[in-house]
Amino acid sequence: MELIRAFSAPFGAARDLRRYFGRAMRRLQDRARLALPTENALLGDLGGRFGTFEEFLSAAGRERDRLPIADLARPWASAYLDERHPERRSRILARADSICAHRFDLLGSGPKVLGPRLPWHADFKSGRVWDSRAHFEDLRSALEEDFGEGADVKIPWELSRFQHLPLLGQALWLSGDRRYFEEFRAQVLDWIAENRPGRGVNWTCTMDVAIRAVNWVWAYAFFRPEILADRPFASVFLRSLFVHGRFVAANLENGGPVTSNHYFADLVGLLFLGVLFRGAPEADTWKGMAVTEIARESERQTYPDGVDFEASTSYHRLKTEMALVSLLLLERSGFRLPALRQRVRGMVEYAAHYIKPDGLAPQVGDNDDGRLQILGEHDADRRDHRHLLAVAGCVFDDDALFALAGKRWEEAFWLFGEPCASRIERRAAAPRVTVTGRHFRSAGSVVLRHEDLYAFVDAGSVGLEGLGAHAHNDTFSVEIQACGQDLVVDPGTGCYTPDLQLRDRFRSTAFHNTVRVDGQEINPIPTSPFELPGVDRPSVARFESRAGFDLVDALHHGYARLEDPVVHRRIVLLNKRTRRFVIEDRLEGRARHRIEWFFHLAPRCRPVDAAMVPPARFRAGEVEFEIEPIVLPEGTRAFLEEGLYSSGYGRVERAPVVRYDWTGELPVVGRFSLAARRPRGERATETP
Repeated sequence: MELIRAFSAPFGAARDLRRYFGRAMRRLQDRARLALPTENALLGDLGGRFGTFEEFLSAAGRERDRLPIADLARPWASAYLDERHPERRSRILARADSICAHRFDLLGSGPKVLGPRLPWHADFKSGRVWDSRAHFEDLRSALEEDFGEGADVKIPWELSRFQHLPLLGQALWLSGDRRYFEEFRAQVLDWIAENRPGRGVNWTCTMDVAIRAVNWVWAYAFFRPEILADRPFASVFLRSLFVHGRFVAANLENGGPVTSNHYFADLVGLLFLGVLFRGAPEADTWKGMAVTEIARESERQTYPDGVDFEASTSYHRLKTEMALVSLLLLERSGFRLPALRQRVRGMVEYAAHYIKPDGLAPQVGDNDDGRLQILGEHDADRRDHRHLLAVAGCVFDDDALFALAGKRWEEAFWLFGEPCASRIERRAAAPRVTVTGRHFRSAGSVVLRHEDLYAFVDAGSVGLEGLGAHAHNDTFSVEIQACGQDLVVDPGTGCYTPDLQLRDRFRSTAFHNTVRVDGQEINPIPTSPFELPGVDRPSVARFESRAGFDLVDALHHGYARLEDPVVHRRIVLLNKRTRRFVIEDRLEGRARHRIEWFFHLAPRCRPVDAAMVPPARFRAGEVEFEIEPIVLPEGTRAFLEEGLYSSGYGRVERAPVVRYDWTGELPVVGRFSLAARRPRGERATETP
């Protein structure tokens, strides 16, 4: 053994030395490649097409078709909103004023005034500050040391995504007030001064670098005349944007066993920058790769029925948002990609089906409130995904999709201008659009719905080819909404890495509306906060959507690993005539087991009769509903307990949970009925 150690030590030292010199060489290369280029260097990078920087700025001012924003005239946009939708104009200006006051609400922080200089390197919620001088590779490798310690690196990342910049641009268009440009310029200059390329926490995640670049490009679209008229600022701003492209291209997040939304965001960033700087050899390379890879990754990262493969509705929204704007930008740049167009259409149709009658999405899997860009209604609930439908309605020339978006059309307005305005005006005369139940076979997602009755049943895998990075133990979990009120809900996500115990609670079986056996997880939860390997093998045996009912019948094998294997079969029925939901669970096995049923109620739900133990009737707003056990084994006990609910990342509140508990010999059947009563005089409604 000592001999082995003696021989191995020099070899280990040599390996460490090679790693050290390899890292040193990469950093020297980064210092040269990622340094902010001089104006003359940028002119060379642009292919030598311009003799002076002034020539480049002059050409940029003449090229109106470089960006995906609609060819809107500022006076027309301002007049349209002022005359037709003055309340929206007022909201945009009020929100922009908050940004000028440095008042932000990020990832559950609540409105916070962050001071005269924004804390680019800080989690202002916990007080943690990252070293602005540290190399991004060192910070990236050390981030896991902060897991579970209360600090959240997503806070500075979110602030540095600059998703508030388009809002400042819109405020300038609507008011003509130059102070919105001054605020944009001040923030960007301060960020560039405090975040040297490759240094600090805001370069550690390539996805966030790409999203920041996209929002800077949008800011350029809104502020272009002001930027180009301010030569010193235009110089540093455009040179920094070019460095963003170089960084993303050199640090693509495609090195793992499977790519995800991170790599897709990298590609979208390169597409935006490639279009902005097109003609430059380096930028044309970015654009060429982005065109090919976006088309390829759209198929790799979604199932044939259009559902994102990460088992999360929040990440499906993000992926669809990125795919939609990429498709639009590509088509406006002259590309025709029928396969991509068809796949994006499928992604939108999935969203149209899973969005609930009140306009919000069910919280399946992780929800980190992630967006690519926010062009409309900056303060809207992040669970509202209807803006996708308005944009898609314009992209695919589909009035039905546009109608389903309801009032969430602002994003489409800034992308399409007058064509969107025309759709808004004629929508009032269009027939009412309804959405039916549907089984998305490849993903295992099932939607049961009729008028204002809605249920989502998750019968799919953990996603990401079995890695389950953003999945929860929600197999067969249901969300139920009726009469415009959430009744049974998925508790959401809470947070990612600041509190690992809280993260695992929100991922656990007991935090979902499904069945737990012997206190075990459906899929064992590993120590890593972004892994949930699937062993449950869910499948849908039957789905029907008819005039009188929607029904799904599915089974999974998550408890087959127990000493006495148990198979869980769940049937969910929506009876459209009686307006009643029925949930039946069959647990197949031979030995003695403990069986628990969980029903997580929306936070505003309260017992109608608090003296009844346990209560069966509840009230949500003006709506009353009851959870009635129809068939349960003798000896089942029922409890009303206090649980948690997270409406978005970083937000946690208390909410009631109804739990049924039984121990005995299998097989066993449990059957529950849920019915809601609509307030008097109120009629069934679809998406507002």
